[in-house]
Amino acid sequence: MKNFLIFITLIVIAAGLWNDFTNGSLPRIEESEKKAVKAESKSLPSAPYEEIEVKAGDTVLSILASLHGGQLPADLETAVSDFQKLNNGVSPDNIRLGERYKFPLYEDE
Repeated sequence: MKNFLIFITLIVIAAGLWNDFTNGSLPRIEESEKKAVKAESKSLPSAPYEEIEVKAGDTVLSILASLHGGQLPADLETAVSDFQKLNNGVSPDNIRLGERYKFPLYEDE
C-alpha cells in the first residue's frame, strides 16, 4: 500500500510539472492587451522635460531635486515612473555617467 501511495504522489507531481511546462503557471497576456501596451509605449509623453547629462555622483532623485529648487516635487513612485516613460523604460538604477537623459519638470502647485 505504501508503494502505491508513493506511485500516486509521483504521478500527481509529474502531471503538475507537465501542466506547468506546457501551459505555464502565470496567466497569459491576451493579444489585445499586448497591442494596447505597444500603442501606449509608442506615444511620446507630452509632459515637459529637460535633457541633462549625468555627472559623477548624480542620481535621478538628486537631479530632479536640483531642477526644482532642492526638493523633490512629486512622490518617489511618480518621479521614477515619469523618468522611465521619458527615457524608454531606462531604470533610474541603470543611468550611466556622461549619458544624456530626459528629466520631468513639474509645475508648482
